[in-house]
Amino acid sequence: MPTGTCPDCEAEVHVDTDVDKGDTITCDECGTELEVVGLDPVELDIVEGDDDEDVDEEEEE
Repeated sequence: MPTGTCPDCEAEVHVDTDVDKGDTITCDECGTELEVVGLDPVELDIVEGDDDEDVDEEEEE
């Protein structure tokens, strides 16, 4: 089973072999929702809009 690294907590995340680019999965360690942005190698990115960091950045502008 392929694995990627959670960009939030750096835990190893197992990815199903039939996953497609653009699919979302959840990190078992921290619960962050992740988007599959690359397949070979597996690359994961945090799904935008679910965290408070975006709100804080908008308030600073």
